[in-house]
Amino acid sequence: MIALARLLHELGYEVAFILDEKYLPFADFSALGEVVAARDAYVNPHSRPFDLAIFYNCATKNPSLVRALRQRGTTVFYTFHTPEPAWSLRFFIAEGWKNTLRHWISSCFSICTIRRSSGVIVYSSCAQALYEQHYRKHNRLVHAIPLLFDDEIGDERMEQVRRGKRYFGFVGTACKSHGFDAFVAFAKYAAAKSSDLRFLIATRLDLTSALAADAELARLVSQGKIQLEHGRVFSNEEINRHYLNCFCVWNAYLRSTQSGVVPRAFMAGTSVLASRVGSFPEYIRAGVNGEFVDSGDDPASILEVVKRMRKQSENYVDACRKTFKETFYYRANLHRFAEIVASARTEVRNETFRIDVGIRQGVSGILPPES
Repeated sequence: MIALARLLHELGYEVAFILDEKYLPFADFSALGEVVAARDAYVNPHSRPFDLAIFYNCATKNPSLVRALRQRGTTVFYTFHTPEPAWSLRFFIAEGWKNTLRHWISSCFSICTIRRSSGVIVYSSCAQALYEQHYRKHNRLVHAIPLLFDDEIGDERMEQVRRGKRYFGFVGTACKSHGFDAFVAFAKYAAAKSSDLRFLIATRLDLTSALAADAELARLVSQGKIQLEHGRVFSNEEINRHYLNCFCVWNAYLRSTQSGVVPRAFMAGTSVLASRVGSFPEYIRAGVNGEFVDSGDDPASILEVVKRMRKQSENYVDACRKTFKETFYYRANLHRFAEIVASARTEVRNETFRIDVGIRQGVSGILPPES
């Protein structure tokens, strides 16, 4: 969101953030634009005009707000992070019934929002292929662009820390689909083989119950072989520090459309160990900015790869930073984003013309957009 705001500033826009109340305490937003509580926007969506609106997350009230904005002539984009089918047996097996139900409800509200939006933004070719397969019928105007970030590290700080990368890390949501159980199993295997690898786990999820149920994991944490940070939301600076302290991070996921871990890791000059799923093959180059493993459940093979990556860790730093600057840095995508906005506005003008012609000529079957 910060990167998008900076990008829009450079394209000449004034920026306002309409935020859920849980986002309001973050000062980063107010430094870049006006901050408006979402509850106020829902109560009075006509309070101010917007030329362009970008909905970044799913919410139950998004469809009504999109409708109100479109009626006022606002160009609206919906960023669809996970355009997987609303229901699939594979998702159910991987995530369980609670997350499957949550995903289904979220998908229903996403569809309502998509239908009323000027266009849809996805963050990888993998996501675009999924969208084309499952959601194109709701809105055919979909645009792919890399997940955008500002450079929160910088070259000078990178030089200061490039030789201080000590950990093999898991940074993110500790869940089954991210292969967290496999990461823990690998840490245990490495310890059993007397490896001197040091591990870092940083997740907002509270792992207290997991530590109580897993004596071996608790022992590795108490011995300092695993540094564990959990149970709270981290600041941007804390997240960046975790990545900077790692020579490599875990991305051997079971499923993923795109991952925020990849651009953040590359920003910090940190390589990625990934499975060949989702968007990882789009951005990771073996031997350059990361490595691939066939399975997260083969700790012996993973240990050999990780030991080699640690030995050559400094060789990955510059390539990772280069990938970040050329792919995920918002300034590298200025022209692409401007093209996306322009194409949506052209399509809206053409659609309005077609509707007008259809009505004037009495052609049946030509209907105005839902908005």
